[in-house]
Amino acid sequence: MTAERNRQRFELALVSPDPSIALHELAKALKAEGMGQVAMYHLFAEYQQKVEGEDPRHDAIVDNMDLIWGGGWAKGRALFESELTSADIAEPQQH
Repeated sequence: MTAERNRQRFELALVSPDPSIALHELAKALKAEGMGQVAMYHLFAEYQQKVEGEDPRHDAIVDNMDLIWGGGWAKGRALFESELTSADIAEPQQH
C-alpha cells in the first residue's frame, strides 16, 4: 500500500458514522498488512494535527493513537506488544 492510499483510507474512516471504530479497524488492518508501529503512529499524528481539537473526530484519532503507542495509555488494548518511546517517534535530525 502506498502512503497516499493509506491517507485515503484514513479519510474514509474519518467520515464514517463512527470514526473511532472505523479508525480502530483501519489500524488493525494496517498492522495485518505489515505497517510498523512507528509508521502507523506517524500516520495518525499527521491527522491529529489536521483535525481541530474541538472536532469529535479528534478524540477518535487520539484514542487510537493511545492504542498504537501502547503501555499504560492503551489500558490493556494495545495494538503492538511494545510501548513506543519519544525517541521512537522523533523526527530524524537535519544536519
